[in-house]
Amino acid sequence: MSQIRGFYPVILIPDSIRQFCADNPIPILEENASSTKKMPFPPRPPVSNNSRYSLVIQLWIASVVVVMLVNWLFGMSVMAFWSSLTCSSVSVVATFSYLRFVDFQVRDRYKQRLADYQQQLSKYESYQLCRLQLNHKETEQYNSLLQERSKLFNISLREIIQQPASQSKGGVQQGVSEKQFFIYLCRYFSGFYDFCMGGEFPIPGTSFRYTADFILVHQPTGLAIDIEIDEPYDGRTGKPHHCVDRNKDNQRNQFFLERNWVVIRFSELQVVKYPDSCCKAIARVVSEITGDYRGLVQLQNVKELLPQKQWKVKEAVYMAKAKFRNSYIRNNFC
Repeated sequence: MSQIRGFYPVILIPDSIRQFCADNPIPILEENASSTKKMPFPPRPPVSNNSRYSLVIQLWIASVVVVMLVNWLFGMSVMAFWSSLTCSSVSVVATFSYLRFVDFQVRDRYKQRLADYQQQLSKYESYQLCRLQLNHKETEQYNSLLQERSKLFNISLREIIQQPASQSKGGVQQGVSEKQFFIYLCRYFSGFYDFCMGGEFPIPGTSFRYTADFILVHQPTGLAIDIEIDEPYDGRTGKPHHCVDRNKDNQRNQFFLERNWVVIRFSELQVVKYPDSCCKAIARVVSEITGDYRGLVQLQNVKELLPQKQWKVKEAVYMAKAKFRNSYIRNNFC
């Protein structure tokens, strides 16, 4: 249930479900004499420190002011004055270049650690799936304990999860990416899940409603998931959309979390280019909460979903001008 902060996919778990998982951990098979694997932990993303660049600019401005003040008070030759300004500017450029070089190195090392983590996670999941098939008695006991936990989970969720007022998108226009991704949800989640496109939830105190892109409910436990596809800008108006430096999505996320829904947000690019990997990310969330690995079994050979950085308003404006969405929608749907 871990995610990389500031990147898609965004995975949000209600406190009630986290508390249930803490009080009722998923049962573990009895260990044999063979060695066991520990679940890997994701690497910490690098912390961007833009204050260093601001400090360099401030020091450069201060040095220019000092040079001009010295020239005004004591008088300097033209050559000395311009030499001082040139040295100050060269120092700033050199410092900037060094800081950028360090940032790129840190970013490259993080990408390598992230790739290693995803590889280790795939091996760990394959190991867990193999363990479930090793011993028939252990498997039966495990399944019995898991069923008891699922029943308890179902009872607790049935009392606290708010159901949608309706399960249709009404007059909301469905994009091509949503229709295409729904096909993949049908492919991988038919049988043990209830799912549909859309679902309307009245907002208390207003006449408005929140409409989910997709609703996915795990039948054995009642675990309910709101799946969203975020695009950087509106296709018709070009206005920025789902920007991380705006509070609109945070309010919506909190609305669903308070009603005990898990929220998973993918970027539109991820859903269009890597739909199988998105489904694997959903199956992993379900397995880590419920212990049900059936979704991961058929997706174990699918590559891990590559994270995508969330965008800010300025970045969304730039993407709209560059028609960024066309670069992947046309290539995949035309």
